[in-house]
Amino acid sequence: MRNALVLPLLLLTACATTSTMSSNDAEAYIRGAEPRFITAFNAGNADAVAAMYADDAVLLVPNAPIARGNAAIRDAYRAAFGSGHPTLNFASDRIVQSGDVAYEYGHYTMAMGSVNDQGNYVSVWRRQPNGDWKMVEDSVVSSMPAPPGR
Repeated sequence: MRNALVLPLLLLTACATTSTMSSNDAEAYIRGAEPRFITAFNAGNADAVAAMYADDAVLLVPNAPIARGNAAIRDAYRAAFGSGHPTLNFASDRIVQSGDVAYEYGHYTMAMGSVNDQGNYVSVWRRQPNGDWKMVEDSVVSSMPAPPGR
């Protein structure tokens, strides 16, 4: 009976070890993408920001409709940049990979004129056929109170 339990435990350990070893792939890519995203966002470059999202991605931000697809995400960023010049900063608190999918969550601050925002986010990334990682789900949760009337 004890020997019958050893093989499954060894297999689980091997799987866990493989998963842990490959987790650096997504984490390294995502951590490298963070400054590129911030630079593009702070420059108001909607095309460069949208290029970090997959074609079938979904963006959920406070007080706005869901943006589905890369073109809609690009348009959402263009609209946001057109209404002022926001400045963003964020940091990942955790990145976890499982195969070709990874998620990250963290916290952000954003300023646009006299309006300041802060909160948390969660992003789901998927490895693309060329080996790059792109966001497929991006959700932002503001910690600030909703504007009056919303």
